Amino acid sequence: MQEVQDYWLNKYREKGAFWLHDGNPKRPHTLLTSGKHSNGFFDSELVMEDTLLLGEACFNLVELLVKQGLELESVDRVVGPAMGAITFAHEISRNIGCERGYTCLRAYTEKLEVNHTGQIIMVFKRTAIRPLERILPCEDVLTTGDSVGLMTMTIASSGGVILPFVVTLVNRSGLKEVGGKKIVALIDYPMPMWTPPIEECPLCKQGSEAIHPKEVKNWARLNASY
Repeated sequence: MQEVQDYWLNKYREKGAFWLHDGNPKRPHTLLTSGKHSNGFFDSELVMEDTLLLGEACFNLVELLVKQGLELESVDRVVGPAMGAITFAHEISRNIGCERGYTCLRAYTEKLEVNHTGQIIMVFKRTAIRPLERILPCEDVLTTGDSVGLMTMTIASSGGVILPFVVTLVNRSGLKEVGGKKIVALIDYPMPMWTPPIEECPLCKQGSEAIHPKEVKNWARLNASY
């Protein structure tokens, strides 16, 4: 397992998809989707855009799932949250289908803000699942587990049967399970996260700016010379 993790961590480095703050206060740090701040980030999009590399990653993940006890015949569909996990869900389902010799479906959930409350939920909008389908949840990078939690609630309310695993390229959360589902990841790399203003961010305190890393111009700022 450690050999697999080391291999894929090197692949992320080669793709420039693994970033850590160097302590220079002039360098920005990452503002995550959850609102938390962090000194590191995995940009899986830079890995997933390479379709051959993504295929290899998903092949390895399916192998790991089987080693952990997943019966491939039990998976009717793979579901991930939009946008990041759409391609990932597709490739995991394709690899499962190829391995067992017949198709595995995929779908994805989308975020929806509930009017007047600001509450975020997930819905099946442009895809759907069928009642009693056995669902393997996936996420490209698992940070807090919140998106997976919302997604599994939607799967359950839509009549899906959630299998006891969550599969991800990178688990940076430090968690072993989400909602009682075991996390299976290529890379298990916990990173610190802070929630300003309740918990003071040490990088903010030093004068570093927090920016969204998924924007191309911001990713360039994070990686610039200072």
